[in-house]
Amino acid sequence: MIALLLVSNVRAQTMFAHDTNSTRLARFEYVIGASLAFSLADYVGYSFARVYNVDGHAAWWYHAISSSVQVAISYLLYEKFGLPSTIAFNLIWWSWCDDIGYYGWADLINPGKQSVGVWENREGNGLRDNHITWAGWTPIGLLRPQGSLIARDALITQAVIGFSVSMAILW
Repeated sequence: MIALLLVSNVRAQTMFAHDTNSTRLARFEYVIGASLAFSLADYVGYSFARVYNVDGHAAWWYHAISSSVQVAISYLLYEKFGLPSTIAFNLIWWSWCDDIGYYGWADLINPGKQSVGVWENREGNGLRDNHITWAGWTPIGLLRPQGSLIARDALITQAVIGFSVSMAILW
């Protein structure tokens, strides 16, 4: 039943939609595709930035480029499908879904036991242990002292909720 509703040729009926010929399925495809593309760009960019790290942190240009890519994707989604698609994409990012995508790309691109250079893989990535401190910009992270440990299960739960709310926004 849900698949029929998604595939149906129902036009977007949101008050913010710019492209009234868009289907629900197209909005879902673009937002999910944008999140997958952003997480891939994050994986590649962060891996390259680790080569030029300063005091264990990624190079400043990585953060500038990553932010620019996020703004560009948000603008393109806004122009194509309106504000709800932009909000959904950024909610997926904010709730840590794109970070899970990052680790998914690490498993897919570099699945071996030995890390290739600075590229993370399934044997040596930050998702394997339960010592996550770098998610301070997420909703759960903002409720905790900066730099404190955040349980992996809490972040995954937050990501599932964030993704679900994003899909509801697109509906």
